[in-house]
Amino acid sequence: MKKIIFIFIFIFIFISIFYNNLYAYEVEDKLKSIIVGKIAKFINWENSDSNEFIITVYKNQLGNYFNSIHKGKKINDKKIRIKYINNIENLKFTNILYISKATSSELSSILNYIHEKNILTISDLRGFAQKGGIIQIYSLSQKLKLNINLKKAKKENIKIKASLLRMANIVEGGRP
Repeated sequence: MKKIIFIFIFIFIFISIFYNNLYAYEVEDKLKSIIVGKIAKFINWENSDSNEFIITVYKNQLGNYFNSIHKGKKINDKKIRIKYINNIENLKFTNILYISKATSSELSSILNYIHEKNILTISDLRGFAQKGGIIQIYSLSQKLKLNINLKKAKKENIKIKASLLRMANIVEGGRP
């Protein structure tokens, strides 16, 4: 009987830990989707003549959060439209490209493909800003933080407001 109780307690603890970890990842994914929209409010694009604000998600790993969070909302007085792509050649006009998943070689190809197209790149990939992306979202002590490659943003004619820069870590790197 003690053995059965011990096994039951062990299983209960294991499930509790697994569920809490799963829930934490779900909350973090939801926050990343929210942050992308919030970041956009601190950005000025040079060539933004479209009547929509388009966020494109490359290799979506965040479920339906982008659609559910941004549905019916606006950025810069433009209705938000979310697009999902799995191949960078399918990228049309976009304001933000959120790169959810990519190998190192894919990332290099993506950044070369969109070079000088006035697209704000955002990702949670490790070292993203140092590799030539513009904004990296990362977790530190259970808080989401930002690395910003300001030099790359300037080359893409993307102006980031000082209030966002004060909250971020400025890094260098990537394509000259």
